[in-house]
Amino acid sequence: MDFSFDIVWVAALIVGIVEAAKEFGFKKPRILACALGFFFYGLSFALDQVLIPEPAHIWIKLVVYSVSGAVAAMGFFDLIKRGE
Repeated sequence: MDFSFDIVWVAALIVGIVEAAKEFGFKKPRILACALGFFFYGLSFALDQVLIPEPAHIWIKLVVYSVSGAVAAMGFFDLIKRGE
């Protein structure tokens, strides 16, 4: 299975997660952004270099896409809420 993250997509995902965390009262967004960047880009490298076994790829994909969907839903909610 060929699975890798697009750099722009991961950057947008990190911004979305950090903004969501700030909305929930997280006080250190730079630390969170740094940790998420380290995690997601490290994960991407590990997947590209086949350091993670093939059967785990589908579960990683499930988690990453689920988080993306949640962040996107929060963004759409804010967009609709602002329009009211």
